[in-house]
Amino acid sequence: MLTRRHVLGLFGSAAAAIACRRTALGEATPRDASRTDHEQQVLAAIERAGGLGFVKRGDRVLLKVNTNSGDPFPYSTSPITVRAVASALVASGAHVTVGDRSFWGDDDTAGNLEANGIAAATRAAGADLVVFDDKIDWAEIDPKQVPHWRPPFRVPRIAVDADHVINLACMKTHFITGATLGLKNLLGLVRAEDRARPGNLRTHEAGRIHHQITDVNRVIAPRLTVIDGYRALIAGGPTHRDGAPQFADLRAVLAGSDRVALDASAIALLQRHAPASEAIHDTTPDEHPTIAAARAGGIA
Repeated sequence: MLTRRHVLGLFGSAAAAIACRRTALGEATPRDASRTDHEQQVLAAIERAGGLGFVKRGDRVLLKVNTNSGDPFPYSTSPITVRAVASALVASGAHVTVGDRSFWGDDDTAGNLEANGIAAATRAAGADLVVFDDKIDWAEIDPKQVPHWRPPFRVPRIAVDADHVINLACMKTHFITGATLGLKNLLGLVRAEDRARPGNLRTHEAGRIHHQITDVNRVIAPRLTVIDGYRALIAGGPTHRDGAPQFADLRAVLAGSDRVALDASAIALLQRHAPASEAIHDTTPDEHPTIAAARAGGIA
């Protein structure tokens, strides 16, 4: 696993593509003139993290994207990333579904997916698109597995039954939790009704939400997480309504299976670029409450 010092050193390159659980970046991937630089960085990071060879023909793969709103990348997952990953998986013979549910108070996830470009990217890749709403099948989780949530706690059946879940996260600040990265992105799996229940996410209790994030990650463990920081929201997140936004073209993509190490690395990167007023600076990456809660909860 990359140490914080190692990660910070690698970020000296504007085109860094980081893979957790690897001690070296390896040989550079040959450039393909038919692909954008962004797409090449995404695919290179995944390759350095071990690639997509774990997906076999006929496997059911769920790509969990970030569609908290209809705002474009980096508020939401990049359509470039969605299309690159989904196309590669479809070409391998996998059954690919792209899915999410926006903020529990927003009933237009389908419209948001169109507005931020994820729907078009999904169609272009030949994958299926699903909105996690009341029309799908839900799996109710034993409350003992999610002790920081007030039951019932339900996630899409498609996420439970998938052979592989791949988490396609963006890199952005959040005025309550400091950042939305890979771990927090899985909150979009929770049924909106359950998220909105008092005591859950209705008020985003600062002392509770980090443990709730851990609970979700205990229920659903992505095989691969990609945190796309090719462009990052370094202030004013998580939506354009939450403050004066500032962006940074970092050209950095993080990929790997160690969710905690990935988030810690992304926090370190955000701290290098975010204004001092942002909540991301409240702790060191290792002491960030989401990281601390995840490690205490046995997440890796």
